[in-house]
Amino acid sequence: MRRGRGERLTKSASPGAYNRSMRIVWVDVCFAVNFAADYLLCLLAARLCSVPLARGRYALAALFGAFWAVAAAARGALFRAPGGKLLAAAALCLIAYGGRREFARLCAAFLALGAALGGGLWALTLCSDGAALPPAALGAAFLLFWALAGLYLRGCAAARERETASVELVFLGRSARFRALVDTGNTLCDPISGAHVMVVAPSALRGVFADQAALFSLEEPLDILSCADAQEALRGKLRLVPYAAVGARGFLVAFRPERLLVDERERCDLLVALSPSALGEGFEAIL
Repeated sequence: MRRGRGERLTKSASPGAYNRSMRIVWVDVCFAVNFAADYLLCLLAARLCSVPLARGRYALAALFGAFWAVAAAARGALFRAPGGKLLAAAALCLIAYGGRREFARLCAAFLALGAALGGGLWALTLCSDGAALPPAALGAAFLLFWALAGLYLRGCAAARERETASVELVFLGRSARFRALVDTGNTLCDPISGAHVMVVAPSALRGVFADQAALFSLEEPLDILSCADAQEALRGKLRLVPYAAVGARGFLVAFRPERLLVDERERCDLLVALSPSALGEGFEAIL
């Protein structure tokens, strides 16, 4: 029997047995659908938990999930067994979110979103009298799921739009206190360490950089970094973090504080970047 573009698999009268005469599973369609679904779920779970996005890791996780789905369609019971599915989900989450302090929360969000998406697709299948959904219908379902999840996330963001937190920062042996806007849409992170970046207005750190105030009157981040390396107190303590906004790209000068408290809770996973645009009504930083 020629496989052509896909693997022909059919359920026979005996449970778990397969022949090659009725149901066709196209390998390329199976791979593409599962890759799209897994990537979508990884991305939505990260957005739901408000963590910096790692799209490359999500793509690798989605590749793993797609290969597992193809193996389940081609090889049968071992990959489709409940234990096999749990193992695949655990491995996928580990690839996508391993090493993050929010790992358990991300896994829970991924599984919950997966259950919602799977339940929706199952309901559509029942509406079509059990017939397999065509790729166009699956694509439309994915887009609808993305739109509904986006509406929910925007609603959550709007509810927290004006939420602020008190911040105490210690650097160079000096401290500063200010308020930060809690922005769930802030996905700025350090590409080297993966640490989330809090953007702070220079005016909030006058006490910290009292002896280096003139340094931050420079406009170019590279000039600031060069001048900082010439000062013993700042040598090797500043770095550049790339950012991208609507219509703008560039670098921000950032540093790792010696101590950082957010609402009296110590945070060791944050870098601090300087930008005048972080100043707003009632806050001097964006978290």
